[in-house]
Amino acid sequence: MNSRLSLFASALGIGVVLTSALAVGAFMAHKAGAETIARVLFWPNTLLQELVPPHNVGTPAQPLYEGTPLNFLAFLASFPLGLLAYAVVAYVGLAKRARHET
Repeated sequence: MNSRLSLFASALGIGVVLTSALAVGAFMAHKAGAETIARVLFWPNTLLQELVPPHNVGTPAQPLYEGTPLNFLAFLASFPLGLLAYAVVAYVGLAKRARHET
């Protein structure tokens, strides 16, 4: 039981580190003008933002898109989504490695 808790804690730590590092990397790529790289690095935000399209406050000829509070909530939700995804992958990998070592 203790080893399972240890695996869970390790996987959670890996999820936190990866989510944080990729979010910072995406921010830096965005600041450098590499929009596509930033979107790929922080894919949870890209995925959730696609579910909440921005509102056009401009004209059809010259659109100007503005985010809503839902876009901000999608941004906040992207952190737990990334953490969960990376933690699950890390847990599966660590558990598989632990089985092969014993």
